[in-house]
Amino acid sequence: LFAYRDEGDVLRPLTKRAFLGRLNEIWAAAGMKAVSGHCFRIGGTTALLKLGVDTDVVKVCGRWKSDSFLRYWR
Repeated sequence: LFAYRDEGDVLRPLTKRAFLGRLNEIWAAAGMKAVSGHCFRIGGTTALLKLGVDTDVVKVCGRWKSDSFLRYWR
């Protein structure tokens, strides 16, 4: 879905690892704590639920088989 150009100007797919690695570099330079990525799962779930997205749709987006995602609803 997303891509970036590496140091050799080669187009690479943006993986979770690459995204979080770069994000944490930027945040560390700003004196902020590193993140694992789980905060985006919680934030995305909360945002969708607050927008009124049907819980079955949220469940599919997060690849949940149960309603355990509802504990993220803050």
